[in-house]
Order: sequence, then structure tokens, then C-alpha cells
Amino acid sequence: MHVMVHILFLLFLHVCHVTATSSLKKGFKIPLHRVPRVERRGITDSVPISNVNEFSYLVDVGVGKQFFPLILDTGSSDLWIVSDECDVSDCATVRRYSPASSKDLSISRKPFHLDYLKGSVSGLVAFETVSMGLFEINPQVLGLVNVIQSMNLASTGNSGILGLSFPTEATIFIKSGSTVLENIFAYLDEPFFAFKLGKNSGPNSPTSSLTFGQLDTTYSSDMSSFLITPVSQAGANDYSFWKLPLQSIIVNNYTLPLSQSSVQGVHEEQIAVLDTGTTLILGPTSDVDSFWAMIGPDARYNIASCMWEIKCNKAVGVQFVLGDKDAHRAFTMDYADVNWAEGGSDGEWCMGGIQANDNVDSGDWLLGDVFLRNVYSIHHGGNSTHPPFIGLLGTMNQSAALTDFRTSRGPDLESGSSSMPHIHGTLERRASLAAPMLYSLVTASGFVIGAASTTLFRARRRMWGFRRYSKSAAASL
Repeated sequence: MHVMVHILFLLFLHVCHVTATSSLKKGFKIPLHRVPRVERRGITDSVPISNVNEFSYLVDVGVGKQFFPLILDTGSSDLWIVSDECDVSDCATVRRYSPASSKDLSISRKPFHLDYLKGSVSGLVAFETVSMGLFEINPQVLGLVNVIQSMNLASTGNSGILGLSFPTEATIFIKSGSTVLENIFAYLDEPFFAFKLGKNSGPNSPTSSLTFGQLDTTYSSDMSSFLITPVSQAGANDYSFWKLPLQSIIVNNYTLPLSQSSVQGVHEEQIAVLDTGTTLILGPTSDVDSFWAMIGPDARYNIASCMWEIKCNKAVGVQFVLGDKDAHRAFTMDYADVNWAEGGSDGEWCMGGIQANDNVDSGDWLLGDVFLRNVYSIHHGGNSTHPPFIGLLGTMNQSAALTDFRTSRGPDLESGSSSMPHIHGTLERRASLAAPMLYSLVTASGFVIGAASTTLFRARRRMWGFRRYSKSAAASL
């Protein structure tokens, strides 16, 4: 079905329509705010974004003049919201869409379904007026969910997901209508969005930013300072996720030897996926084991939690070298994102910000929020002159980060014995150690990380209009 999309600017009375339309086509800014817990806040002309429990970034989206906090997810493509027809406990404490309160809703007979490794959502494909900040899209195709299983929405307070990846990964068939991102990109002079995920909490700490069609001059006034890399199509027939090559990882000035890429056709590098819907960095087991082995006795694998831990006062310098072979750059991580006390601590040992998972079908590594907080990122959809590309600009001040780390964690009492151990061959694990289960992390994107469990990868395939996980390894998680 052909859907004609009208994108309208919500005008203030004193703004001329022509001027406003011209200005909008050149882009707009959406404020993001990171808060440590779910907050129900008023809706304004801007789109406030909050990091719930410091694990997920939410954006308030209007659906039929009703507003909902949705996870902002660069690793999926669909928009879906919970309907008030969902009466299970998983829906009880979150805002739900009321069809009876809308005059523009059109519900189709087409089913909508998404299976996650932990949980699922089901409903119908619908069309409704959707607004985000100063945009209004009418009609916008979306998934209206009335059945939810084991999604733990209450832990994040979100009512659904706003996907910002390529349309080829959408569960809703392309013929039903364009994704939100496609509709916005079609209107902008420059089809891109850029974001900076903040580290600080509170509505009065503007350390995050989300813009469409323009850059936030707080971080950069033009793209000349960014590393520009074409989006990789490796392992796919078309653009699927926001992927780019990973050349190497540097640990305390030593280069970590990386394994052969699991992505078909990739030989001299690995493939990384940028995903705001994943909290940690996830990579191949052999590489992650070798990474933590380079830290020596200050790192350990916890058999009970099935994850790597690091002594809370240990500062580890980590750089991810991203980009093409002939044009790449090292991006430095904050010490507190590698040694991640927010994820859990017993006072001596903290969660490692880098964990293992071998089932990332879309790439070798998922670079989640603990990486993305250290860069300003551009996601460009491409145009007639160039293909889609990713732009990255490092924002981490290493000296200041180390000072902050020492202030909060104290001195490294064993700093004199920090020489880098040699890595010989591939580390082995005990057979009983399964894929790690990351606790206390919450996000409801295609990678769902829930309390005491985790969905860490998108192994999905198109089947009868549904998106399903195809990896048998899902049962182990």
C-alpha cells in the first residue's frame, strides 16, 4: 500500500510558515538528558531524552497526540508502542497508547511480531500521526503491541522502541510504509542524525545531544574533523546496520591480536556495529579473553555471573582503531567505561565494560553505550553523491578522565607491577562457561539486556513478515 507522508512543522504563532519550513529542512536539535531513574516529566516542544538507570536513552514520542518514552535504538528500524489492550503485568506500570483517544488511527489486519532472546512482542501493523520534537508525520506506520512476554518494561519505564537503523532491518514490510527515519531523511536537506551520549545525570546537565540534519556546534561546527567511513555492507546484500571496520584494539599501548572475522567475506579486519540499544561492548570470546588476560591478575572471570570483572581501582587505557585500512583513527575510552562500577561492584571488583558474545550475526563487535559515550557520532543516510557513512569524533580527554577516575576510585596500589603479560595462543575456558549473562542492565531494543539475563545480539531473519532470532544459541541465554 502506498502511503503518502506529510511532514509538518509545528509552528509557534510568531513564526512565519515559509521561514519555519525552510529552517526545519536544514535540521533541528533535540535535547537529551541522562537521569539515574525513570521520571515522568512534562512534554515540551523539544524531545527530552533520559538514560534510565544509566543504561538506556529514552525519547518522548507523540503518537496520536499521546506521548510515550521510547528507547532510542540505532540497532533496529521499527517503531512500536504498547497499546492499552495489553493487560499483562509487564505493561501495567508503563504508559500505554489508547486507540479510543485518537481520531487518526488506522489499524490493518497485518500482524506485527518480534521475538527477542528474552521475551517477545505481538500486535498489529497500524497507521497513526507521529510527532517527534518539531516533526509531525501523518500517517506513520508502526507496530501496535497488545501482547508482551518477559520484556520487563517496568525496569526502564519505556513504552516501546524508536528504531533508527536502515529500513532493510524493519520487521514491517517496506510496502506497508516508510520507517520514521526514512520519512525524516526524505525531508531534510542533509539526511543524517548525530548524537552525543552524556555521562552526567540530571535534567540540568546538558551533556547529551541529538540532532537531525545539522551538527551540534557544542561538539563540532562541521564534518572536517570527523573520521568519515562508508557504512559497511559486509555480510549482507544491502545496508543493514550502522557498521564499520575495526582494525585493532590497543590496551595500555599494546596492540591486541584479533581473531579472524566471522563476517562472510571479511579477511583483514573485523566489523563493529554502533548500537545505542546495547549498554556494553561485546566481542568474540577469544578476543575478549585475550583482552582481559592482558590486564593480568587485576582481571578475573567470574564463573558465577559468567562475566569478566576488574579491580575497581585499576585504570586501563583502551583504544578502538576504527575505519578503513587506509583511513582509520584510534578512539580512546574513558577509564570508568572500561572499569564499569555502574554495572555492579562488591567494593573490590567491578564489572568489565567489555564482555564476550560469539553470536553477533551482524558483525564481530557491538559497540554500545560505554563506547559511544566517548565519541560524537554522525549517521548519514547517503544521497546522490555519496553512499551512507558514519562520522566519528573523539570527545574523551584522557588526562582529565584519569584524574576523575583516581578521585572516585582511589590509587592503584599495585601500579608498580603493571607490566603487560605476553599472550601465547588462544585462551581456553572451562566447558561449563556459557555465553555471559550480564546482570542489572536494561534495554529493550533488538539487544535486550534484562536483570539477571541478557539479549546481546540481533540474529534475526525475515519470515512471513516477522523478525525472528535464528540462532540456536539463544536457548543458552
